[in-house]
Amino acid sequence: MQIILFGASGFIGRNLVQRWRDEDKTVIAVNQTGQAVEGAAQTFSIDRLRDLNFDPVKTIAVHVAAYRYDSSRFELKQSDIFVQNVALNNKVYQFCAERGLAELRMASSVAVYPAHLPIMDDANPIDLNAAPHAGEGFYAWSKRTAEIMSYWYEKQYGLHTLGFRFSNPYGPFDSVDPNRAHVAPAFVMKALDDNPVFPIRGDPAVERDFVYVGDVVEAFDRSLAERGRTDYYNLCSGGTTTLLNLAQRIMKVAQIEKPIESGAPGAFGPTIRKSTNLRIMKDFGMEFSSLEVGMAPTIAWYRENFRV
Repeated sequence: MQIILFGASGFIGRNLVQRWRDEDKTVIAVNQTGQAVEGAAQTFSIDRLRDLNFDPVKTIAVHVAAYRYDSSRFELKQSDIFVQNVALNNKVYQFCAERGLAELRMASSVAVYPAHLPIMDDANPIDLNAAPHAGEGFYAWSKRTAEIMSYWYEKQYGLHTLGFRFSNPYGPFDSVDPNRAHVAPAFVMKALDDNPVFPIRGDPAVERDFVYVGDVVEAFDRSLAERGRTDYYNLCSGGTTTLLNLAQRIMKVAQIEKPIESGAPGAFGPTIRKSTNLRIMKDFGMEFSSLEVGMAPTIAWYRENFRV
């Protein structure tokens, strides 16, 4: 099996490369610059896709690439996120169609769900007339657009997509910039930095579902055996944790004590975001790690790689 991995230099991508390298799968990495990715057999920039040589019958594409906005363009970040992610998705789908690929695995997000839902259930279709949360609408629609495209490409080109709607993934290889990392790794850096207090922006009672990247990688790996269908699964732990409890549990695993301060403004989307993971557990035989189990390797990695 050969895997063309879009976004191989990113957080999820680097974890996938490490997993598949250990399993002796051949990974062709695609990233923005073409800079070599450790563990990949070859690396190409997104602008050199025509240079890739492979057998489409034996190859699966995996798309975990995403645009992270430039903080210097804060006022336009929402527009940037939508425009850049949609353009990236177009390149991936067009490449797969042109080269005759039949299987694609893709990262999506629970942000695609309408904002009013008490529980985001992947057993039910998304109502595209119901708006996602206003604070992440541009990002949500970039993901919704990719999901819509997948059904067009299946019908027209026979390209089958299995997508996974992430819910706050965390783990090694995320950004070491607290302003760019996902929520849980950003909290890990707050525990490890020199600040004598642990600040929480926004409401500490906000609840989120945090999923360990090792479980994300496991889902993608198991999906490689599937063929011939387009479907989307929530990729989440199935339980929520408040931001306050997240900070407390991270510090407990790290064996660090700091007083927690909250009250600074923050934009976190809905107060509570709950997802069900029953379908992915049933269809893929998945089990999910506890926060403490996932945090142990995450904190160990940040202790090696995070510099204050």
